[in-house]
Amino acid sequence: MGIIFESDEHKQKFDEICDKMKCIDSCHMAVAYLFSLDTACRFHIEDVFDFDGDGIKRDGLLKAWQTLTSARVTRLAFNLWNSCCSDGTGDVSPDGYDLPQAEFLPNEIFCDSLAKYFFEAIKLRYPQYF
Repeated sequence: MGIIFESDEHKQKFDEICDKMKCIDSCHMAVAYLFSLDTACRFHIEDVFDFDGDGIKRDGLLKAWQTLTSARVTRLAFNLWNSCCSDGTGDVSPDGYDLPQAEFLPNEIFCDSLAKYFFEAIKLRYPQYF
């Protein structure tokens, strides 16, 4: 499978993140791909992914370093990880689940110059459909 990378640095950081992950399945690859795509996420990977606990850190979306682009990258990564559609600060439904927030909708995430690479992450996450 030929993965399209935005730059050599993107590829290098992707490999580094994958090496730190507990396993490399389609979900982990998609998240590693996205977090290695954005410079801010590259430098703050520990704020958005827990390598020891093997999961996303939802409060990472609320960190002061987040930019408009890094927030889009993080939101898509959270969506691809476990269909997370909230940063945990919104309203909660009666069954205890966070209700979707507008920032997690496709028109908010994909209106970015990195959209081409966002679709590449989706291909990594769901290879059975591509």
